[in-house]
Amino acid sequence: MAGTAAVALAALTMSTLAPAPQAAYAEETVFSDATTPQLITDPDSNAVELGVTFSSDVDITVTGIRFYKGPENTGEHVGSLWDSSRNLLSRVTFADETESGWQEASFDTPVPVDAGETLVAAYSAPDGLYSADTQGFDAPITDGTVTFPEGAGVYTYREGRFPSRNFENSNYYVDVVYTTDPVPPVDPTTPPVDPTTPPVDPTTPPVDPTTPPVDPTTPPVDPTNPPSGAVLDLQREPWWGGPSYYAKFPKANAAGWDDPSFFPISVFFGKPEHAATLANLGVNTYMGAEHDGSSVSTMTDEGISLIAQPEWSPAELGDDPRVVGWHIGDECDMGLGGCDSAEGEYGSLAIGQRQAAEARSHNDGRFLQANFGNGVLGSYWSPETMDDHLAYVDVSSVDKYAYTSTHVQDLLPGSPFWPAGKNPAAASTYGWLQDRMETFSSPAGSKPNWVFVEAAKPYLTEEGATSISGDQLEGAVWNGIIHGAAGIAYFQHNNSGCGNYALLDCGAALQNKVRSVDAKVKSLAPVINTQSYVWNFGPQLETSLKTQGGSAYIFAMTDGSTGTRSFTLPAGLTGNVEVVGEGRTIAVTNGTFTDSFPNEFTHHVYRIALS
Repeated sequence: MAGTAAVALAALTMSTLAPAPQAAYAEETVFSDATTPQLITDPDSNAVELGVTFSSDVDITVTGIRFYKGPENTGEHVGSLWDSSRNLLSRVTFADETESGWQEASFDTPVPVDAGETLVAAYSAPDGLYSADTQGFDAPITDGTVTFPEGAGVYTYREGRFPSRNFENSNYYVDVVYTTDPVPPVDPTTPPVDPTTPPVDPTTPPVDPTTPPVDPTTPPVDPTNPPSGAVLDLQREPWWGGPSYYAKFPKANAAGWDDPSFFPISVFFGKPEHAATLANLGVNTYMGAEHDGSSVSTMTDEGISLIAQPEWSPAELGDDPRVVGWHIGDECDMGLGGCDSAEGEYGSLAIGQRQAAEARSHNDGRFLQANFGNGVLGSYWSPETMDDHLAYVDVSSVDKYAYTSTHVQDLLPGSPFWPAGKNPAAASTYGWLQDRMETFSSPAGSKPNWVFVEAAKPYLTEEGATSISGDQLEGAVWNGIIHGAAGIAYFQHNNSGCGNYALLDCGAALQNKVRSVDAKVKSLAPVINTQSYVWNFGPQLETSLKTQGGSAYIFAMTDGSTGTRSFTLPAGLTGNVEVVGEGRTIAVTNGTFTDSFPNEFTHHVYRIALS
């Protein structure tokens, strides 16, 4: 969000509006009609929702919304009123707007607001070019009744959705029209405003243009790490070493985790009695397991490994070789999992380090694993300590449910590392998460990280939350793998209505999809578990290039867009292209070939015989 000057607070005074002839109450606003922004037109031309957070010292009734409009702020403007739980209370379309100045629209039904209740008033600017002053809310602004607190200005680049992001305490010149007088009842013949949020296309949200884009698809390459024994004369990407990494942990080594054909496919906190069904779907690991009185053998006898949380005692785990690790924490980077500390992120870090030290004290040949959350963004949560968190574990994972959580979709563009123009609700987000996690290990990418994928609706309650589709699940898995994920974790806990354990309760279609995805991952594990080469096949592609068994393999998806893509091959790849598992071959002409990606979640695996 741009904007260069603080608002002159002296100009922000209460204004009493002349009531409409039918009104029997006086209306007030916080900003006066004389208040004008210093930056009338911000150069940001993306569609955006702009708002202000407010509360009142006394009971009031909000009758409408105002916003300041510059002459270039065009398009249809819609005002919305939300409560602090993101529930839409009312919505109105602005009509009869002037070219510039304060615009006002009244709700069909005034909205009563209790004293002390926090709400958000907002309007949509479909063409951007809105008015904004940074530092405008460095201090609260009040008219004596209604208060806009410090940092009151909020926005989101998801038009029509709840705005929650803050940029340098900007003031977007949104105001409320309210009264403290009694409001007569609404004529019952007037239909009430539909409080539901109209559908918003989640597939093309613009991204904050003031966030400097960082390309997450080209991690740094270690020039001192040449492709030993390589058949392609290309540098290699940073790498954690593949399954041989686990040979140094006796339990994982005994369980076969050092096998080049083993790729971890886990379920988070599964129920032990479900082990046989999960194994049938291709799950080979429990990342945590419900401590419900079952024995460890309930899982391990089905050939499934366990990464046990501390609820399981060393005595319960015994010497079972399939208990390969300790799951020591969940989202300590966010102060969760027992890591809440008054000392902030450094206090949380100290707790995580103590948890790790306790697990290592068992000296039982098991690796340490922990899951992380919003710290991956590099913004508010643990901006200085994520590398320290990864330093105390041997294996990490990350969970951000980009397909299903509107809250996550709003959070992601707030990361200073989020690339401009990227759609959060897409498979390519899961690879971006992997790329970000690689930056926190030293050297970069030197520890295995697993990517979480939701299996249904992962305990979400915010407005607009959805269940993931089978095709989206498949795309998320493969995008994570393309970007270097060393494992996949399914979060199957679910509140969509079909049952708590989605992989057990939500039908044959989901089971068949997961079984198919897992089978393909397993079949390609010997390829996935090799080090990738550095090569750019062309624009709007996300790819991984590997060699194994006399062939080169290209794992490919788009950057979240769709359509036909052209691939430029490196020297040494000249034969025709077999599309693995699809029963077709593509001709190569002058070192290039093309293929179609009809959906953002479409993925292809190509095999080319090495000359």
